Amino acid sequence: MIAILIVFVLGIMLLFNFYTRLLSKISQNGIRRKLEKGKISDQQLEKLCNAVDKGRKRKMMAIFMYGIFYKSFLNMQEDIYQLYRAEMEKRGMLNQ
Repeated sequence: MIAILIVFVLGIMLLFNFYTRLLSKISQNGIRRKLEKGKISDQQLEKLCNAVDKGRKRKMMAIFMYGIFYKSFLNMQEDIYQLYRAEMEKRGMLNQ
């Protein structure tokens, strides 16, 4: 009986992990499309990049939001930060 419960809990955890990965990819693709279409101004880009930079350093928030999958949240924040950072470099905003 306990073995079935453990398998069930592990299955739920695996599903949640897949869900967070899918959510991350959808979010990144949406951001990437907005950046490619130029829908984000320089001021917005700078604010978003700063906000994500702060969020990627907050491990306690990640633990509260995602529990044992906090590293998934941190990886998602890091990937989004890299997208914004690359766009800032492309626009020449980092040299200012």
